Amino acid sequence: MKKAFAILALVAAMFVAGNAQAQTTVNIGYSPETFKTTYSSNSIKDNYQGLHFGFVTNVKLVQELGIGAGAQVRMNMQQKKESLLGSTTTIKDFQLLIDVPVLINYNININNNFAITPFVGPMVSFAAVGKTNTKVMAGNTQLRNTDLNWYGEDGSYYLSGPLKRFNLYAVFGGNVRFGGFNLYGGYRMGLLNILKSTDSMTMKTNGFFVGLGFTL
Repeated sequence: MKKAFAILALVAAMFVAGNAQAQTTVNIGYSPETFKTTYSSNSIKDNYQGLHFGFVTNVKLVQELGIGAGAQVRMNMQQKKESLLGSTTTIKDFQLLIDVPVLINYNININNNFAITPFVGPMVSFAAVGKTNTKVMAGNTQLRNTDLNWYGEDGSYYLSGPLKRFNLYAVFGGNVRFGGFNLYGGYRMGLLNILKSTDSMTMKTNGFFVGLGFTL
């Protein structure tokens, strides 16, 4: 499975590098994510705030049908605070991901300056960083400050065990272009269980996204 992810990422990178005349759009946006853990007939959801920035290069295939490939950096963040017996515990989660989308799209031109473009396709995702920082304070005195890595043999996502770095999403949405400016949005659905231990639990991720882009 990892080889398949690597091949898809390599194809996307070659596609982008080999199309100097293609249309490239840089973008930035909001992309919260939900981690859904399922065990037996129960499920738990963890909701994260998210940001992303990157680029997509699009090439027309036939008439208004095109294919876009690119790369983006995405961040998931969450903070929780608990107070007990005069001490305050702050828990901060942070995840940094590299995404490679490959999206089929169809351009619907309203006029020369205005177009609507629906898109759909896969997105490979690699988690470069994932950690939980726990800090316990009693007044101005720090009692504990520890980091928990989510990945590797000794990693753990809370009590769920270590996570897998690779994920594969199904992505769909649409883009509205006015001149060189773009407003886009959609949904990504994680297809893989990202828990290394799959005996009794599964964990999948999903979330919507919205953003602004500018076509160079």
